Formats: sequence, C-alpha cells, structure tokens
Amino acid sequence: MLGCLDHTAKMDADKWAIKRAIILLIPSLQLCLHEFFRTQQPCILTFNHVVMTSHAMGNLRNRYCTNKQERGENELDSQQIAAHLMQNSCRMFKGRTCHPEPEAIRKIVLLERSALLPNYFAAQAEGTHAEAIDHLHQVLSEQIHRATYQTCLKTGTDESRGVAREKATAFVERLPLLQDMLYEDVMETLQGDPAATGPDEVILTYPGIFALGVYRAAHVLVELDVPLLPRMMTEYAHRLTGVDLHPGATIGRSIMIDHGTGIVVGETAVVGNHVKIYQGVTLGALYFPKDEQGMMLREVKRHPTVEDYVILYSNSTVLGGETLIGHHSVIGSNTWVTRSVPPYSKVTYETESVVRTKEAH
Repeated sequence: MLGCLDHTAKMDADKWAIKRAIILLIPSLQLCLHEFFRTQQPCILTFNHVVMTSHAMGNLRNRYCTNKQERGENELDSQQIAAHLMQNSCRMFKGRTCHPEPEAIRKIVLLERSALLPNYFAAQAEGTHAEAIDHLHQVLSEQIHRATYQTCLKTGTDESRGVAREKATAFVERLPLLQDMLYEDVMETLQGDPAATGPDEVILTYPGIFALGVYRAAHVLVELDVPLLPRMMTEYAHRLTGVDLHPGATIGRSIMIDHGTGIVVGETAVVGNHVKIYQGVTLGALYFPKDEQGMMLREVKRHPTVEDYVILYSNSTVLGGETLIGHHSVIGSNTWVTRSVPPYSKVTYETESVVRTKEAH
C-alpha cells in the first residue's frame, strides 16, 4: 500500500513538472521572438528553453525589461527589423536593381487602349491622339529598358537605350494590326453572344475583350524578345478580369471570350481562329517533363492545340502538349480531355440528372 502511495506521489510530481514546463514555455516563446528581432539571428527554441532555472529565466526577464526601458515602452525598432528583412531578402533572391513599375504597367495598358479606340477612351491628359501615342512610346521605352537591362533608361548606355527605343517603336508600328484584331474580336463576340446589344456594350463591359487586348499587346512584346514586362501586363489584366492568358501562348484571330472568369490558357497553348471560350476553361499541362537530373524541362510544348471554329464550353479542361482538338469540334461543359479529338467531334460529360416533383392533390 505504501508503495502505491509513493507511485501516486511520483505521478503527481511528474504532472506538476509538466505543468510547470508549459507555464515556463509562454514567456520563453515571447523572449525568443524578441531576441529574433533584436539580434537579427534565428532563435532556435529547444526543450532546454523550457526547463531553464528560475535564476536564468529571471535574468532574461530583466534583460527584456531593461531593453524595453532603453527603447521606450512603445518604440518600434524599425531599423533592426528592416536590416533583418533586407539581409534575408538578399540571401533568398538575387534581386533586381531596377524592374518595370506596376503603375507604368497600368499606364501602358490604358495608353494602348486609348490609341486603339480613341473615340471610346480619349487620353485627355495626354493632349492629342498623336501625343498620346508618343507618350506610350516614351513609357514603353523606359519599361522595356528596365525589364531588359535592369537599369533605368537614363542610366543605360547609348546602345541599351537605342535597343529599348527601337523595340518600343516596333510595338507602336504594330498598333494598326492590333486594332484590326481588336475589331475582329469584338465582332466575333457580338455575333456569338445574343446578350450583346452592340459594339459599345462589348467594348465597354466585356472582360474578355479587355483581357484579349492586353494579351495581344503583351504577345507583341514577347515576339520582340522583351522579358518580364509582358507577363506583368497579362497578370494586371488577370487581376482585373479573372482571365489568365499567358503572353507566350499563340492565340488566333476572331476570338470570343464570354463571361471570362477562371479561364486559363497556358504558355505553350495554340488556339486557332474563330474559337469561342467560356468561363472556367483550362488549356493546361498534363505533366511536367524532366531531364535525367530531374530538372524540369521548360522549352517543351506542355499545353494543347485548339484548331479553328472550336467551342470550349464552361469548365471544360483540355490538357497535354500532344493533345489536339480538331476544327469545328465542341467540347462540352465539365469535360476532361487528355487525348486528341478529330475534327467535327462533340465531347460531352454524361451524367444522369433526376428531377423529382411532388404530385398535385
């Protein structure tokens, strides 16, 4: 009996030790976080922190309180935090001395839209239509230089400035072609959507037209070998519309994107002419090929090819670089396609829908 009491007492003592360790853990965590930001060094919390002697814990508390008094009760040590964040960012990423500016991306999109449709989106702050195009050329030159050389235009060399301005000029010279393609997209949408009342509604309200316009401009920059900037442009449109068109994809003419939300067209996808794409459609990769060292192969076709006059209904998914959707085919809603489909095919997802009604009495 005495042995049982001794065993019970020992268990109670162990429980109390565990409770005490947990109680001590709370200030230990607080001190650990404080030391992390104060010294800019990672603080590894081990069990030893939990079972420190009361004397050691008291010393830490005193030091913590002293530091607070030295800094002031509510003073933020922003310099120490900033130094730590800068050090870690430089350690994690190479970084850029200069990159395309988000506000300039927005300006490029708006200036290009006003250049193509001046009777809808007049750039009043820019003066005349020609002056707006000159401003577009100026902004593009700066951002192309930033994307290509990671330096501002004014700090570049004569050669780098010349290359940036030459590519901006090549872009501006393609504006008439972009305008023709925009007109074809608007007409295709107007003819394909009975809810569209006219070109005004399509131009002013359809997110697909906006996303296609930004994609087509960004794709021109891809063809001019401008890095980074095209992706920043299409991601700007993606955030606004929910339509994710990679600037590297090849998308034909007379395209209708209806509703738009959730559409994804991958980098190596090829889309023909007169294709209709509804919300939630994905033209994606089936798998990511790797080399012998296990590194991902990036310069391979991963996304499908969709030929002319294909209709891709809502939430259909087409995957794989070798998958080809033949012309004049219809890919129904909620379908999952990973193999090629011959021309004039109709792919549907078959399921039984049961409707039960209550009989009238």
